[in-house]
Amino acid sequence: MKLFYRERGQGKRTIIIVHGLYGASDNWLSVASDLENSFRVILVDQRNHGRSPHSDSHTYQDMANDLLELMNHLGIERTILMGHSMGGKTAMRFTLLHPQMVEKLIVVDIAPKSYNSKSNYAQITANHLNIIKILSGLKLSDYHDRHEINAALKPAFPDRNLRGFLMKNLKRHHDGHYSWIINFETLQNNVEEIMNGFSAVDPKTDPNRSQPQTIFIKGEKSPYIQDEDSLEIHRYFPGAQIVSIPNANHWVHAEQHDLFVKTVKYFLEE
Repeated sequence: MKLFYRERGQGKRTIIIVHGLYGASDNWLSVASDLENSFRVILVDQRNHGRSPHSDSHTYQDMANDLLELMNHLGIERTILMGHSMGGKTAMRFTLLHPQMVEKLIVVDIAPKSYNSKSNYAQITANHLNIIKILSGLKLSDYHDRHEINAALKPAFPDRNLRGFLMKNLKRHHDGHYSWIINFETLQNNVEEIMNGFSAVDPKTDPNRSQPQTIFIKGEKSPYIQDEDSLEIHRYFPGAQIVSIPNANHWVHAEQHDLFVKTVKYFLEE
């Protein structure tokens, strides 16, 4: 699948940034602006998101293959790979499949585990199912502007930042009506895979296998990476660093932008 992408900077080293669930490439423009003086930055829209094509299939194998196709199209033989949440799992899967193509790996607030079971915060999965149900069930033809849609979503999503993030997936057409650019039907049908993605993956812990330097950056207040997850992280990515950003939740790159970028730059300069 040919993904939509944005390109910034002209550095000798390339960074590909992969967004999370409900996100798009433009969520990461502010991070790209802080990196583009030193790096070539590629921001992608994953399948069923943003301006990339829709598909009935939404597996991490699919999304890793999409990245491979993009890199081949752009002539990128080796890259720094950064992914947030669902995008972090895409980045991890790509790295396990093609370690020789990854110079360094940056995983943002996600672990290589399933979030479907009670022991691994199944409430996160339930929350996503609820978000998809509410957004896809909203009859957009009943509303005349974004203000009305915002008001309709406020009871379900009282957090203004979350509402604003979700509403970035709205598109207004020339005749004034709104539609969602995100493929909610496919996401709903594949939510178990999105929340899992690693149960059947062989970590391939061969000591002779090429292993890119890896860092996991978590939000201090986020439930997505727990202390006990370090065992699973190091099973897949031996020697990986795990860094916690204070006073940040799941959207650590937005909530603590400056400290997040500083952490990334320090890791890349090592």
